[in-house]
Amino acid sequence: MEKEFNEIISLISKYQGLTKKTSERLVIDLINNKPKLDEMIQQLKEIKTDFKICKECFYLTLNNDLCEICVDESRDPNIICVVATTIDAMNIEKYKKYKGRYAILGGEINLNKNIKPEDLKINELFERVNSKTELILALNATFEGEVTANYLSKIANTKKIKTTRIAKGIPSGGMLDYMDESTLEHALNNRKEMKVK
Repeated sequence: MEKEFNEIISLISKYQGLTKKTSERLVIDLINNKPKLDEMIQQLKEIKTDFKICKECFYLTLNNDLCEICVDESRDPNIICVVATTIDAMNIEKYKKYKGRYAILGGEINLNKNIKPEDLKINELFERVNSKTELILALNATFEGEVTANYLSKIANTKKIKTTRIAKGIPSGGMLDYMDESTLEHALNNRKEMKVK
């Protein structure tokens, strides 16, 4: 029994954000509560059948090729907020102040984890831009976020694309998914144009 249990824990704890301890608690809770387990199985089936990834910005969409943001004509297609993850975009969306669109990279450049520029949605991003585009780089205030922002701004500079970076209010080492509403809003509103060195 212990071997089988540990195999399940090992599998679940591979998912991002789930530690071994969290996985153990989750599995024990589901074993003790079969209706909750049935509900979770149903929700996982819905994730598999109903949710898709937007073909343009890589946000989530329900049963459509494009997400609600990309098809919303009231949103400015020339302002593209570049974020590392879907959760970062969701956090900005929560506050209903941003009126542009998104580009979700699927991570940040991190050579220690073997994540190279070609592993991210960078080519797809630059296929969407034109001379009127402003790229708002809303990447984490970490070493990886800075490397990614600098890489993107250099490409944008060669294409003569305006690039700004959210900065104020985000402490060094700060992650977007931990920012509160006023901090995020302040960071977006006070973005500064990036200068390529």
